[in-house]
Amino acid sequence: MARRVSANSSMMSSTASSGPTQSLRDIVQESLSNVLQNSTSQLPGDKWIVLVVDPQSLRVISSSIGMYNLMEHHVSIVEDLMKKRAPFRDQAVLYLVEPNEESVSRIIADWTPNKATLKQGPLYGNTAFLYFLGRLPDELFAKIKACKELVKRVKILQEVNLDFLTKEAQAFHFDMGRSPSIYPDLYLSKYQTAENISPMQEQMVQKLVTVCATLNEYPHVRYPDENELCRNLAFVFQQKMNEFVGSNDSWWYNGDGLHPNSDRATLLFMDRKDDCLSPLMHEFTYEAMVNDLLNIEDDRITYNSINAGTAKEGMTDEKTTKMDALLNDNDEVWMEARGMHIADVIKVLSSRIRDIVDSNTGSTLNKAAKGKDGKALSVSQMAKALKALPEYREIMSKLSQHMQIAHQCMDVFTKQKLLDLSDLEQTLATGKTDEDVVPTLKKILGEVVTEFRGQPNSVMRLRLLAIVIVSQRGLESQEQLDILLAEARLSEKELNALKNIEKLGCPLVRAPQTGAKGRMGKIRSSKVSAYHPDAIESSSAETEYVSSRYSCVLKAIMEKAAKGELSVEEYPSVMPLPDAEGMLGPSSKSKAKSVRKMTSSSSKWAGSSSTNSQGAKKKAHGGRQIIFMAGGDVLFRVACG
Repeated sequence: MARRVSANSSMMSSTASSGPTQSLRDIVQESLSNVLQNSTSQLPGDKWIVLVVDPQSLRVISSSIGMYNLMEHHVSIVEDLMKKRAPFRDQAVLYLVEPNEESVSRIIADWTPNKATLKQGPLYGNTAFLYFLGRLPDELFAKIKACKELVKRVKILQEVNLDFLTKEAQAFHFDMGRSPSIYPDLYLSKYQTAENISPMQEQMVQKLVTVCATLNEYPHVRYPDENELCRNLAFVFQQKMNEFVGSNDSWWYNGDGLHPNSDRATLLFMDRKDDCLSPLMHEFTYEAMVNDLLNIEDDRITYNSINAGTAKEGMTDEKTTKMDALLNDNDEVWMEARGMHIADVIKVLSSRIRDIVDSNTGSTLNKAAKGKDGKALSVSQMAKALKALPEYREIMSKLSQHMQIAHQCMDVFTKQKLLDLSDLEQTLATGKTDEDVVPTLKKILGEVVTEFRGQPNSVMRLRLLAIVIVSQRGLESQEQLDILLAEARLSEKELNALKNIEKLGCPLVRAPQTGAKGRMGKIRSSKVSAYHPDAIESSSAETEYVSSRYSCVLKAIMEKAAKGELSVEEYPSVMPLPDAEGMLGPSSKSKAKSVRKMTSSSSKWAGSSSTNSQGAKKKAHGGRQIIFMAGGDVLFRVACG
């Protein structure tokens, strides 16, 4: 039995024709559909199949294709590999699992009769399909080959390169939040070999290989020059990617010279220590507030829905019901609103509702809701009238759902007094007040102490103290830290969490400086400093809200990468970049300042088109810009070209 390590031919031809404009989620959905179709097509007649999954593959399916689509591919039932299962000896079985010891052992157990099942035989029929999310290690492949009952029934054994979750159309993550820390006490030296990385870091790299394989990308690999973890991950990834390409003769990639209108992607390794501040800040876009302030698990949120009941003597009886909603790419309202400031979301939703009410459909509804005497009907009678207009009811229901979720966010915002707190956070992050004044650190720390004393939530106090330390690259003295810790009143667990910031390269207290005296009330007249040079939005048009003045590190980096202005000295590459000097702009200060160019239409991260020295617009081009952020269980963004 030979393993098939590359995508099947029908999958490859379909992906190739789609080009680089196809979203990551679309590609994953297509790949999973092909896995199911290619398996069921080998069964005689109109046969159904049992799908057996482990926890990780179940999450992969749920995050992309969705369980409701499986019946269309003749999946009769979905079974959990880790649980005891009923036999289906008249049906074929398709295993889609992670390539690990436990999953392989359980598959083999399904085909290894014991005394109790010797007469009955294996759990499933005479046909089995084995699909693994990533690379199957040789030792596990050998174990499968040793199971004769399984081998003689296997029709396909394939690595499908889908060992990641597609949280959004252009975003993925590795679902490794419960894994050991990627930050060892001592970073590896840049002179050590690739074999010295930890098993968890190697697993991370292998997962990233599956992402690039799925995207048909063989990227140029870059990393921050001063970041040893990213340097090691970049070199190991290059090695693993080279091995994948070398063992898959039929696999193609963008920029291979055989596929027109495509360029090789660039993969930039980043690390949470490159931006410790952004996850701590309160962000007031709709999506950020839902994830930060409300209870949401994966895409599912439970919110309080206010339903109007019967009206009595001019009074309306309102009832609150717990409702579930899925906030994902299938929700058009969510897709439109999630990147907006929460205030804009409420304005837009209100406007949309008014537009519908004022439309022809709404006018029809208003007429239907009038009695013979011309008076408005009750709310319950209005609800009955809505049933005659299902298209109206559906869109109003969706808009109402998001209006209630948005208002629930605002209720928490008000209860936690986040308006004043956010102003303090923004000043610490940007180094300036909303009036463009640079305050003294003494003044700001006094405001922090005041906030601590009025804040009953210890987690909020911990979060603010972490923002103070990270934004200012450490406090000026141990005395300052001691005073703030006394005011913050943290538990031992919270204090340990605060100390973990140091593992990300951010000291709680800066190294001593000549002339520093110590206590925050009497000594230093130093000013608050910005977290990074591009911390303040460069264009006032991007935000009209003072609570959103801060611009994260990653945004500035991605904009530079999209414009071909990311320094190869600060962000070198594992392998030489193509024609670097020939791609430089006339204003470059470094002889190797920029390496790639992209049009503003090719990436949502690109800004307005730049101009050359003659004033004419440059026509830029380029492949995908992929950013991999290691650590912190964060989303890994793919800015597609």
